[in-house]
Amino acid sequence: MRLFFLAFLILASAAGFAQDTTSVSFAEEQDTLVRQRFVDRYENVFMTKVPSRHMFKVGLTFLPNYLISVENSSNDGTQLDLGYEYKVLPSWSVGADAGVSGNWGSNVGFGGMLSAKVYTRWYYDMRRRIREGTSVNNFTGNFLALVGERHWGKGAANNQLQRLGIEFGLQRRFFNLGRIELGVGLYYQDFKQRESPFLLAYHLNKSSQFAITSRTSMGIGFGDWKRQKNLPICEVLFCEDDVQQQWKLLWPKLYLSPNFVNGTVGAGYERKIAKSPFSLNTQVTAFYMRIASKGLSYPLNRVSVSNDFQVHSSIQMRYYLHQRQNIRLGKGGNNLSGPYIGPYADHLFYHSETIFGVGKSKKHVGLGVGFGQQQTIFNKAYVDLSVGVSHNLLKTDADSKRFLGAVKLGFGLIL
Repeated sequence: MRLFFLAFLILASAAGFAQDTTSVSFAEEQDTLVRQRFVDRYENVFMTKVPSRHMFKVGLTFLPNYLISVENSSNDGTQLDLGYEYKVLPSWSVGADAGVSGNWGSNVGFGGMLSAKVYTRWYYDMRRRIREGTSVNNFTGNFLALVGERHWGKGAANNQLQRLGIEFGLQRRFFNLGRIELGVGLYYQDFKQRESPFLLAYHLNKSSQFAITSRTSMGIGFGDWKRQKNLPICEVLFCEDDVQQQWKLLWPKLYLSPNFVNGTVGAGYERKIAKSPFSLNTQVTAFYMRIASKGLSYPLNRVSVSNDFQVHSSIQMRYYLHQRQNIRLGKGGNNLSGPYIGPYADHLFYHSETIFGVGKSKKHVGLGVGFGQQQTIFNKAYVDLSVGVSHNLLKTDADSKRFLGAVKLGFGLIL
């Protein structure tokens, strides 16, 4: 009887131990799978495990308007950039960029801005991430940079700006070619402006020696990395998610200095119409520029201020072209991403007051049509590229136009 009881205890203990072990093993395996799925998604999207030392860059950079007033729409702070970056060490790189923005006019030729930049970057967390096995030597990371820049205004405004500064930023490569950079910097600068009656009201306007400015750049990159196949695109774009509404916050452009303040902010809201591929999108963008100058009015030590501001609002009915087909084929969801087309109404108000107290205003109330492509990224950010033309319903004169065309590339956060 004692032997039987002892054997029973041993078997019961063994059975209990086996059950506990199975339970613990199951819990650990389940937790490991969840973490691995997140790590795989992050690695596959941002290419953190793909080594690279060379990168050629092509893209658009969104900057505050340094050299020309808001009224001159030929340069609104969006420029085309070409660049190259080389990794000297895992935590240290050097690079150079060249940019151009503006347009060609029939009478004045090219009017806009040219820029050139050289920099060296310290990816301060790169060695730690390599040591921890979460990254390899590449261009995805956060950085501190020493930057030297020069800008030339061409056309009506032949201004020049050169500066040296420190920038904090982040760069992310995603998939095989995608690239995005965000940065904000503190700069010591020298601004030069040619004497011109046209620019008299803005004389010495941007001569502040120190300034804080933001920068956003997005585009594509080519380098020495191996291309990957079967990329998890829907892990980023949330292709199959259902989205009925979203608030959108435009990533701001800011320039702050004692004599010159410049900023652009914007917000939008979009809502689906029931379960259809139609939606209503409304958005508003505001621009403000303040210029302070001395010695241009009596008494000579008086600070004179000019103010420019512009507000552009619109409402559009959007039809997402391929949404029904994608849902039927199981390739998409009922959401707010994809190519779209639709009519819109817009209102633009611009007002300027010079340092002499002379002011003028312009208005545009129009009806038009536009098309574009909107895409949600990681369910937290969005990109919206659109082209549209609207007909001005107000009476026009020599200073206003019958048609207002717009090419917009919005990047920001989803709230």
